[in-house]
Amino acid sequence: MDISSTEKNQLTKKDLRKVMWRHYQLLGSFNYERQMSLGYAWTMTPVIKKLYGDDPDKLSEGFQRHLEFFNCSTSTTPMILGISCAMEEQNANIEGFDETSINSVKSALMGPLAGIGDSLFWGTLRVIAVGVAAPLSIKGSILGPILYFLINVIPSELLRWGGFKITYEGGSKFLTKITEDGTLQKLTEAAKIFGLVVIGA
Repeated sequence: MDISSTEKNQLTKKDLRKVMWRHYQLLGSFNYERQMSLGYAWTMTPVIKKLYGDDPDKLSEGFQRHLEFFNCSTSTTPMILGISCAMEEQNANIEGFDETSINSVKSALMGPLAGIGDSLFWGTLRVIAVGVAAPLSIKGSILGPILYFLINVIPSELLRWGGFKITYEGGSKFLTKITEDGTLQKLTEAAKIFGLVVIGA
């Protein structure tokens, strides 16, 4: 049975789950030139193959987009991944979609979300969790690892999965609206100008 273009260009829950399971390997291939770019491209692979698998040129362009510089806290990266998935889906379905906006949005979000993720999880919850759990663990109490998971790991997982779901679902509807009224183009240009200002500074 033939699959319609709409079905082929529509991401399923299975596709999105693949992205989320892969995101745990974001730091599996870190480099000093583009930081987490390889991990991000690997994470987005199920989406790129699903949306552009029948078009070698678009498939290559999709991978190239996500091999650009990327660096963010792993706990908050799923929020950016959700928006990237929504934007790639829009790009595959809307003729004339501005592909450069995908990386512009990533660049605009990774700095603020890195600050939130690093300060909240690495600088606060992790320290509190270790401070509470370590003394109990040294005494042989099972409460040590349990409290560590409750204080640090569980909140991180809730943010990862919940943030991804919210940004993907909200991103699809939001992006459709701002694409149609021209707001996305304006935001893309603003992000580019901001980037030039930061580099110049």
